[in-house]
Parts: sequence; C-alpha cells; structure tokens
Amino acid sequence: MRSNLRTPVWVLALLLLLVPVAVQANGPCPDDPVLSRDCLAEGPPFFVVVNRDFEDLDRAGTGCQPIILYHPECTECCSEQEDCLAAVDDLELNVCPLLAEKVEWTAADQTEIVYEICCDCATDAAGAWQYRERVLYEDGTCPLAGENLECTPGLPPGTGIDLPAPLVVAGLALLGAALIAAGLLLYRRAPRPV
Repeated sequence: MRSNLRTPVWVLALLLLLVPVAVQANGPCPDDPVLSRDCLAEGPPFFVVVNRDFEDLDRAGTGCQPIILYHPECTECCSEQEDCLAAVDDLELNVCPLLAEKVEWTAADQTEIVYEICCDCATDAAGAWQYRERVLYEDGTCPLAGENLECTPGLPPGTGIDLPAPLVVAGLALLGAALIAAGLLLYRRAPRPV
C-alpha cells in the first residue's frame, strides 16, 4: 500500500513545483531563453529593466544580468504616467551613479550607453518590450540620448533577459515527472515472479 501512495505523492510534489512557472509564464513580457544565448556578458553598455515586480540592484547591469527596478505599476513606458516617471527618477538618481563607478574612465569626454528597458502593458496585457538609449557620463548622470524621447519596440541588441529561478525549477520538475512516468511504465511491464 505504501508503494502505491508514494508515486502520487511524488507526482503531486512535482506539479506543485510547476505553479511558479505558470505564474511566470502568464506574467507580462516573459523571459526569452533564445535571446539569453546571445546576451552580452560584460558591460558597458549597461542594461536596466525599470518595471518588474521585484528588484535586484546587485546584478552586473550586463545584457545577461540587467539591473532590475521594482516599479510594476509603470504600464505605459516612455509616458508621463506618474509611476513611470518614478521609475525614471529611480534609474537616474540611484542606478546611473552605480554604473558610472563600474566604468574605468580614460578621458574626460568619454561616455557609455545605458539601455532603459521597460515592459509596456498599456496596449497588450501580454506586454511588449521597449527601450530607450541613455548616455552615461563619468559624474553619474544619464540623460536620454538625442532628442528622441520615444521608446523603440523590442529589446536592445545584446540583451537576453535571463531565466529566473522558477523556470529552472520547472524544468527540473518536468524532468522528474518524465522520469517517474517512465519508471512506472517499465515497472508495470516488467514480468512478475510466479
């Protein structure tokens, strides 16, 4: 009897591990494993995602590990929406000075690029990535590049939003479920001693 209960309990545990993945997959602008293969592992340029539902300032700011800012209420990127303006202020006041410290400046007039990346949900609930280019100066300021304040659709070159822990756990859970199913199939087909 114990043996009969073990299998459903293991399958249930593996299915529970898939719950975070279902939540992640249904969220706006899901991570893109294809883009993650070709991301820039070193900076500059630097990459900052401004409106996720968690924050991580300890990342390198590279295309593979962009800095993440917590401003999920910003749903209309590059607009005058109050929450998006707060995200821009956070980027300019808190993140750009950190990024300027990471650069080995060699000339007074040298600049670097910072890509402000945003998940726009104003027109599509599934979200669509957009970005703007900023110029990073040695003093830690990072105004928008040029006169164009509009967002560019898509992700900037060299970006690959990396896989979060829920997706990794889901992959392992699916592998475990497949192994259990294969084991049950082999067990049931095995000849029984008489």
